[in-house]
Amino acid sequence: MNEVLKYKEGVRLNKKQRLILAIFIPIIIFFIALTIANSVGVTRVGGLHRFSQIPSEISSHTHNPFDWGKTWYVWITYFIIIFIFEYKFFSDKDIPNNKKK
Repeated sequence: MNEVLKYKEGVRLNKKQRLILAIFIPIIIFFIALTIANSVGVTRVGGLHRFSQIPSEISSHTHNPFDWGKTWYVWITYFIIIFIFEYKFFSDKDIPNNKKK
């Protein structure tokens, strides 16, 4: 029973481990948001041939994950998730101090 309570409390991280997680977790979530925004920010380019300006049946697509008009909600969601993560992550004031005396 005692092991279960220790497991539910979670693992305590020192300052270096917290800093590493505080940097890498938002980067990982950024790349996830980037792929979502890349699939949302698709623009269909008209049916002109790419080099000769001859109308053709084939249309092409351009991907722009930073097209704010189409992907603003992805980036707002990303910033809200990161803000909540960082706030909750650093709100715990019980950080073990591993300095040698």
